Amino acid sequence: MPALVAMPGSPPVLASHARRLIRTSPRWLIEARRHAAWTLYREEDGQMSRSQRIVGFDCGEDTHSAVLLDTAGKFGKKFEVTNERGQIQELLAELMLVIGPEAELVVAVESKRSHGRVVSDVAVELGCDLRQVNTVALNHFRDLEGQPRKDDDWDAYLAARMVFLEMGGTRKAIVTTEEERTLSRLTRTHSRLVEDRKRNVARLRAVLLELAPEMVHSSWKGPKPGSKAMLYLLERWPGFEGLEKAQLRSIERILRQCRYGSRAADVAELIRKVARGISVAEEERCAITFELDLLVQQIRFCNESVDRLYTKIAHRVERDPVGEKLLEMHGFGPIITGVLISELVPVARTSTEPKCATYAGVTPLSRKSGKSLDNDKLTQGVNQRVLHALYTSSVVAIKNSAIDRAYYEKKLRDYAGHPKPHVAAFIALSRQRHKLVYKLMTTDARYDKEILIAAHLARIEQDRAAAA
Repeated sequence: MPALVAMPGSPPVLASHARRLIRTSPRWLIEARRHAAWTLYREEDGQMSRSQRIVGFDCGEDTHSAVLLDTAGKFGKKFEVTNERGQIQELLAELMLVIGPEAELVVAVESKRSHGRVVSDVAVELGCDLRQVNTVALNHFRDLEGQPRKDDDWDAYLAARMVFLEMGGTRKAIVTTEEERTLSRLTRTHSRLVEDRKRNVARLRAVLLELAPEMVHSSWKGPKPGSKAMLYLLERWPGFEGLEKAQLRSIERILRQCRYGSRAADVAELIRKVARGISVAEEERCAITFELDLLVQQIRFCNESVDRLYTKIAHRVERDPVGEKLLEMHGFGPIITGVLISELVPVARTSTEPKCATYAGVTPLSRKSGKSLDNDKLTQGVNQRVLHALYTSSVVAIKNSAIDRAYYEKKLRDYAGHPKPHVAAFIALSRQRHKLVYKLMTTDARYDKEILIAAHLARIEQDRAAAA
C-alpha cells in the first residue's frame, strides 16, 4: 500500500500524523484515513471536485443506528453498531471506502455530547464533515413525515435527510479546543450546582413553613433559610430540637460568626422564642428533623462544591488570553467569562458579528416559535447560557459603569410602553456590549475605558449640537 506521506499536496503535519497512525492502526483504518486525506487535499484547477454522501446517526447508550443516503438523498443502507470507539471507527471507515474517493462523507448527529460524543470524535478524527441536527426540529420533521412514534432507524434517516435538504435546525458542528470543552463542562456543572442549591433551599423553606412559619415571613429579622447562620443553627440543633432550652450565649456565639455583631443578642432571643413556640407531634418531629438534616447536608455540599468549582474556573479564565481581556470589562467575573470563552468564542472564530449576536440571543428577533403561546420562548439556534451570561453582565455593569448606565437609561426611555421595558433595555445594552466582546475575541484589541469615555462624551456633544 502506498504510504500516505507520499501523496502529492499532503501537508507536513498530516504526513507526520499519518506515520504514527500507520504504526498503530489496522489496515482498514489506514485505508480510510488515506482516503479522507486524499479527497480533502486533491484539487483540480483550484476547485474541490467531490460530491457528498450523508449518513445519519441515532445514538443510544448501547447501540447506534445509522442510515446512509443514496446519491438522490433517499434511504440507502442501514447499519447498527455498538457504542464502542473501535466499532464506530470501523463503520465510518467502511462507509468512506464504499462511497469511493470522489465523495465526502457527511455525518449527522443530534448532539456532540453524551450519546453522540464518541461518534462525533471519530468523525472529526477521520476527516468527515460533522453536522448537528436540532432535536426539536427533528421532532417537528418526524411529525411532518407522518411518523407517529420514535424509531431509531427512522430518526437516523430523518437526521440525514434534513442535512441533505439543508433545512432549518441543522448546522455545521462547531470546532472547539480542549480548553474550551473543559471550561464548558466546569461552567455547566457550576450552573447545575447553583440550581440544585436553589431547589434545596426552596424545600427547606417549605419544611420551615410547617415547623416554624415565622422564620419565612418577610418581616423576619433573623437568619434567612439557606443562610450560613441558619445552616449553623440546624447543624447544632437538628430540627431545632433542644433550641428552646439552649442558653442565649450559645446562640449568640453562632450569630456573631455570621457578622450579626450588636444585633446578636436580640436575634438570639427571637430565635429561642420561635423554637419554644413549635408544636408538632413527636413522631412527626423526628421525621421533620431527619428531612431538615438531609437538606442541610445537601445545601452544604452544594456550597462547598460551588466554591471549589469557582476556584478552578477562575484559574483557567485568568490564564486564557481572551479571558484576561474580558475580565477588564465591567460586569464580567470568572463564571460569566468562562461561559463566553467556552460557548461564544468557538462561534466567533467562524461567524460574523451579526450571526454571532443571533446565536447569543441579543438580536431583536421574535421569541415565538410557530403557534406557541409562550412569548419568552427563544428562537432556534440561540444559546441560552450565552444569553444569560450577557444579560447578567449588563445588569451588573450599570451599577459600576456610567457609560452602560447612560445607555440603559436611554433605551429605557425609548421602550416606554413596552410590557417589560427594563428587559428590552437590558437586551439592547447586551447587544452593544456584544459588539465589544466580539472585537476582543477576534482581534488583538484590549479594553480601554478611557477611549470609550471619550467616544461617549463626543456623542453627547453631537446630540447637544443637533438639538441646538
